[in-house]
Amino acid sequence: MTNMKDDLLDWVQSKAQELDFDSIENLVPLREQASLRTYFRINTNTGTKIGVISQPLSEENELFQKYSRFLISHGIKAPRVEAADHKKGLMLLEDFGDKVLQLEINARNKESFYKGAIKEVNRLQTCDSSIDLRELSEDDLKDQMKLFEEWFIFKLLGLSLSDNDKQILHDAWDKIAFQCSHQSYTLCHFDFEFRNLMLLPNNNIGILDFQDMCMGPYALDLSSILMDIENPLSNQELEDYLKFYNQLFEERDENRCSSLESLRRDLDYAGFQRQFRILGTLSRLHIRDNKSFRLPDLLQTLKYLQEGSLRYKELEMLGNFLTECVEPELKGFLKARI
Repeated sequence: MTNMKDDLLDWVQSKAQELDFDSIENLVPLREQASLRTYFRINTNTGTKIGVISQPLSEENELFQKYSRFLISHGIKAPRVEAADHKKGLMLLEDFGDKVLQLEINARNKESFYKGAIKEVNRLQTCDSSIDLRELSEDDLKDQMKLFEEWFIFKLLGLSLSDNDKQILHDAWDKIAFQCSHQSYTLCHFDFEFRNLMLLPNNNIGILDFQDMCMGPYALDLSSILMDIENPLSNQELEDYLKFYNQLFEERDENRCSSLESLRRDLDYAGFQRQFRILGTLSRLHIRDNKSFRLPDLLQTLKYLQEGSLRYKELEMLGNFLTECVEPELKGFLKARI
């Protein structure tokens, strides 16, 4: 990493005249991320910037720069890419500061943060479709859920599944992927969590980590916020925020969903798809990438999936399987390691 840091410093210094600074005063590593990118705050004599080290020639970096321009052009506050060398995997970004909503949220500001985040979902979903984005197919949605079986069940927990267990999982994935793929499709951030939202001056919200943006089920980003791992909502709070989401579309003379009940069902099914995927990706992050800081998030993620599936007759067998076979194993795994 030292060589990469030196490469970043040399590259940033080479951009001094172009970016209107004379010298670099210091470089400070930022919080660990679930991605393979590493971030630094670079203090120059004229202000701060964010330096990014990532895999050279990664398509994600080019997409990040492309999507940054798109979002900014639509009035969404995304960090501007001030310089980039995609061959070397280096970028220099506008600095949005340190106020991550995940760390700033408390009882006093909770409602305003949730409503602010929902407004940003609405902004994203009402952007025009002038940018070419991949569209999540039913098979894509199903394939993403398979990470649960490979990385979470087999590689993390070391469980062996019977043919019946596998059938329960695969039947559930078919139902969930079908339901999600039949929702209306909108622009989707794909990882719209409080950890990727920044509190900016004047209570504006900045959006980070949008390189996986796609066209997907409308409730997917909504589920990321309303099923936040660290801030579970009561049923009343959830209902109030769903009404607020619907009101934003009603103000534009658009109907997102025919009823609150239908909206809740769409939210739950999008949440199921995301929770299966997240359990798999966080397990892979721990095993393959040696990043274990997200392991505590597994239990609440499983709880959302477990309790939610038990609300639907067609997923009751899944809920029972998760309760009886998976939850005890996860609790034992976490107790031994955390």
